[in-house]
Amino acid sequence: SMAARGGKKKADIVEQEEVLQAVVIADSFDVKFAPITKDKPRSLLPVANRPLLEYTLQFLVAAGIEEILVFCCAHADKIVKYLSDTGWTSDKAPCQVTTQVSEDSLSPGDALRLIYERSLVRTDFVLVMGDLVSTINLKPIMREHKQRRLKDKVTVMTMVFREAAPRHDTRSADDDVVLVTERDTNRVLHYQMVEGQSKLDLPLSLFSDHSDLDVRHNLLDCHVSVCSPQVPQLFADNFDYQTRNDFVRGILVHEEIMGNQVHVHVVTDEYAARVSSPAMYNAVSKDVLQRWTYPLVPDNRLSSLEQDAIYILHRHHVYRGKGVFLDHDSVLEENVVIGPGTKVGSRTTISNSVIGQNCVIGDNVQLEGAYLWDNVTVGSDCSLTQCIICDGVTIKNGVVVDPTCILSFNVVVGPDVHLPAGTMVSLHPYEKEDVEDEFQEAAETVQQQTYEPDKVGAEGRGYIWGQGDGTEDLVASMWGLRIEPEDSSSEESDESADEDDDIDHEDAPQMDDTRIFYTEVLDSMQRAIEENINAENLILEINSSKYAYNISMQDLNVCVVRCVLEVAHTRATLMATASEYLAALKPLLQFMKGLLKNYIRNSDSQYDCLVALEEYFGTHLNISAVMVTVLNFLYNEDILEEDSILKWYRHTAPSGTVPQRAQQQVRAAVTKFVKWLQEAEEESEEESD
Repeated sequence: SMAARGGKKKADIVEQEEVLQAVVIADSFDVKFAPITKDKPRSLLPVANRPLLEYTLQFLVAAGIEEILVFCCAHADKIVKYLSDTGWTSDKAPCQVTTQVSEDSLSPGDALRLIYERSLVRTDFVLVMGDLVSTINLKPIMREHKQRRLKDKVTVMTMVFREAAPRHDTRSADDDVVLVTERDTNRVLHYQMVEGQSKLDLPLSLFSDHSDLDVRHNLLDCHVSVCSPQVPQLFADNFDYQTRNDFVRGILVHEEIMGNQVHVHVVTDEYAARVSSPAMYNAVSKDVLQRWTYPLVPDNRLSSLEQDAIYILHRHHVYRGKGVFLDHDSVLEENVVIGPGTKVGSRTTISNSVIGQNCVIGDNVQLEGAYLWDNVTVGSDCSLTQCIICDGVTIKNGVVVDPTCILSFNVVVGPDVHLPAGTMVSLHPYEKEDVEDEFQEAAETVQQQTYEPDKVGAEGRGYIWGQGDGTEDLVASMWGLRIEPEDSSSEESDESADEDDDIDHEDAPQMDDTRIFYTEVLDSMQRAIEENINAENLILEINSSKYAYNISMQDLNVCVVRCVLEVAHTRATLMATASEYLAALKPLLQFMKGLLKNYIRNSDSQYDCLVALEEYFGTHLNISAVMVTVLNFLYNEDILEEDSILKWYRHTAPSGTVPQRAQQQVRAAVTKFVKWLQEAEEESEEESD
């Protein structure tokens, strides 16, 4: 139809370029998932019991891609076998999938050079990494790219970004980027990695040569690009380009000579995340269970290749496979996938966890945030929190596994051992070269190649890859954690929040009125969201709680703001990074807008609101970057006035709950926004003079 409309000349172009191609780079070229990736490539790690690559391929099929090249390097044989076993490389597949193997590539750049040498790409193509979970609709983005290129041959790439606050945790510093774009065309004029700097130098020429610019630091890189056919050749011509970032910077630097251009496309409400570390594995898994990735959810049959949907969705996001045996006094609380053929003993509680096929779980076991793959055996009286347990692992009776542990394939631990946070166990002896240079000294201790029964248990089998001997930084960077422990209850009335203690709700001081009131408001909000109750009814409920507990207006305002922030946190997972937290908070702010308007009316209540925000983000520093988005939202909705914000910013009140250092970091996060407000204020004063 396009050919008919466009007359003769366009028709020829369209004829040649009918086939839509995609390149999937199914190698991460890093060791963020060691030791698991010694045995299995990242793209085949199961997320909610589906290999990651499955999500990536389904995303491309949904975009109408007809030919997919899967580029494999590490464990290429396993990826090739997987694609053949599941029928992706057969005629029955929804599109044509072929694999390209290169054992010696060291970067995505090498992969693209190889694609150029083998002349595999003839047309515009989509470039993604093989660890992407996304529901972005690519069709309009590809169309836009193609039209731009028909007009102007110099368009080489359109990068897709998602709106989200700048990330703060160390792990994704590699994704933290500032973009300067031309407003009308979305052409990228300047692209700079932030790499932890608080100050950025932007070339002056940018501002003198272009009138309408957007400087954006609120974008999350989806690692999805629509590329023109000349991209592989540009990689071949510039053998120093290792990554897409090198490529984009190179294009911008040489723009005068070569004339090539890069554009961006920004999506707001669609989902995209790369499972780039164990922390992201945890976050994306929870998103899948809570259906943010719909239609990519466990109970949906994604293509004719999959067997009939093997999961049935029950209340509270519990997905049960066929033939699951669950003893009657065991409980699947919420956000749980439990695979076919798995048996669970009695008095066992499972929440926020994924369990694979044919697992056997004993009596009196607690699983919270645990990822058990297939054929895992867990004895009785065990407790596992936020860990990854690979296929074939055996955990004997009485084992406690602390957060951020990884038990790799077929290891055995127990009985009666306690694995401290960050323990990694593998049947492969720990070798220096498997882990990047920074943590070399840790290797010295594991030279004697024997199992350590005091650590892995009398019947244990497996070598310790890291456990409190200088590898904390490795573990923290893998899981995207801040090293200092975070106070888990962070309530207004805990004086001890600055001591970095882990305070549990149970050990909290006597339940005073504000605390009971707080939990009631939190419950009301959770329920309002689940049952879609409108703001008026929620306000009535909160007010009746207020009278029951004799709460001051000030406490009420602080409490309401805090609860909104906390509800978002429980929805995003408490481990969330800034961008994941923001994704959960945004729809919630919209939903709670009427409620906030009701309580935050005069300057006093606006001040209460700002203090509550400062305290919350000050005790959750890893997401403090989100504060600016919240301020911006409340300002645009006329809930906070600029005078209140400026007044709060100028007077640093000493806070009982936030240490000074944390307070400084929160304020640093909003400085730009405040400066912008001040400038706007000065301008309006000048106009009125």
